[in-house]
Amino acid sequence: MLNLSNISAGYTKENMILKGINLTVNDNEVVALVGQNGSGKSTLAKSVMNLVLYINGEIFFNEENITKKEAAIISPKGIGFFMQGGRIFPNLTVEENLIFASSDLNKKDYSERLETIKTYFELFNNGRMNLQASYLSGGEQHQLALATVLMQKPKFLMLDEPSAGLSPANVKSLYNALYKIKENEVKSILIIEQNVNAAIEFSNRVVLLQEGKIVKEELSKNLNSPEKIDEFFFGKIN
Repeated sequence: MLNLSNISAGYTKENMILKGINLTVNDNEVVALVGQNGSGKSTLAKSVMNLVLYINGEIFFNEENITKKEAAIISPKGIGFFMQGGRIFPNLTVEENLIFASSDLNKKDYSERLETIKTYFELFNNGRMNLQASYLSGGEQHQLALATVLMQKPKFLMLDEPSAGLSPANVKSLYNALYKIKENEVKSILIIEQNVNAAIEFSNRVVLLQEGKIVKEELSKNLNSPEKIDEFFFGKIN
């Protein structure tokens, strides 16, 4: 579904953060991209959406070349991007954020989509639709940010650090929603995550990024013990 071919990318020509990345996320597959801070994980996701200044190589989505196309063109093709931290309009209400994210939907389609979203997130079932988004907790703001991405019914999700900064209870709540989303509608996902255990459990395959290069990958089911996880992260690189 998503294919990155020999991608190098960065914010200056002299300091390219990604260095020859080849990565495929297949249909009905969840790939977890892991690695230390500064390894290039977020830059990879931003490269798909053409949010990086310099990109070499080619990016394909459903066999269509989308390299360097504007995000406004890429998103309608079916890619939903949850940016690190969760992007919302804090001065708008919860409902206004959802309406803005679905501005091209008619009233009927918006109502139907909202009913589906309500099955994933408790936030939209507790009378807070008219609350200004800045008053939401961190966990609720992440729910709202993810909901705005889902309003367009994406075929593919890129999730950049969805659990960052959340309490353990909010991480659990968020992943409960993600499992429902994966089961019911978006089955192809690239998730960038520092929470290694959550990433392994949620994914089919784990890819390790170091200094802008993919150095290892493994089926998630094979990383079934602390020892195997440690070996994957800290063992010898072939």
